[in-house]
Amino acid sequence: MVLGLATLCFVGKIQTTTQPRFLPAPWAEHSHREPEQVTVPIRVELDSHEISTESTVWRYRAPATAPASGRLLLVHGFRGDHHGMQLIADGLPEFEVLVPDLPGHGQSPSLRTQNGGRVEHSLELYAAFVEAVAHAMDLGEGDCLVGHSFGSTVCSAHCAASNRNWSGLVLSAPISNNIFRGRLLPGAALVDLYYRFTEVLPESAGDAVLRSTTVLEVMNLTLGVGWDDQLAAFVKDQHRQFFGGYSDRQTLLESYRASSRHTATQFAPAVSVPTLLLPGAQDSLSTSDGLRALRDALPQGRLEVIRGAGHLVHYEKPAQLARAIRGFVSEVTSVGS
Repeated sequence: MVLGLATLCFVGKIQTTTQPRFLPAPWAEHSHREPEQVTVPIRVELDSHEISTESTVWRYRAPATAPASGRLLLVHGFRGDHHGMQLIADGLPEFEVLVPDLPGHGQSPSLRTQNGGRVEHSLELYAAFVEAVAHAMDLGEGDCLVGHSFGSTVCSAHCAASNRNWSGLVLSAPISNNIFRGRLLPGAALVDLYYRFTEVLPESAGDAVLRSTTVLEVMNLTLGVGWDDQLAAFVKDQHRQFFGGYSDRQTLLESYRASSRHTATQFAPAVSVPTLLLPGAQDSLSTSDGLRALRDALPQGRLEVIRGAGHLVHYEKPAQLARAIRGFVSEVTSVGS
């Protein structure tokens, strides 16, 4: 399906973020990369909608002494923003890394039509947004796309619909399974009930439930694997700071539906670029059969499991994740050179 024309105008409005309040050992010894905040006016034409707003992209520059290498565009997961990709950016200091806040997340507002009307934040819209960012920054051959969790579905949908000539695609904690089937169904049904409940509440009450620290604690318990005290404190602090950073309840609920009703697997046959899957060995949102099915559905897919990690592999094993990305990018970019 054609996503439509998407164009993005790039401007040089630069600010900086603050450093993380603390980092877990041994990551605290790594050099922290401070990104530049770039605010961009964006115009997307999708189906019958013409959408115009501003969004935020965070640029981690490579040092001048680093060898020439392609750029990486990282797409974060549901309810996250660019902060979730910080440890990966720190682990790949030789690359220029670009991380947009998806519409309605972090510093990027939800998208609106030209007359200010709402537009559904569907998977198709998020995929079109990735195309717009890539077009604006002239990304493609020699560059790689990386998606984490819901970002893996967004990036797969983008690659299936776009002719952009990426050198490679990396899917971290990929969404391979329909979560409403098999052993994943009980947990998925409870989460779905939670979001349906917040939808029927008055908006202020719904927001309070969506931002509940108790709910975040339950989520941490179900997703975490092998956390020591420092890592647990870090992940909890990240979620407390950033999981409530959505623009409005309606956009978040639409984003939830997009994230829970689609998988990377459904787009895999149309993804023509070399693709590396990097799930945690104990990912509670996927199954071994589902991951193998995703790998086999990709024309150029490969699977590398990160041991000692669950769905939050980007927090639990960032060094291993970065190392796998580095090797894959080196391989696929050298083939194309």
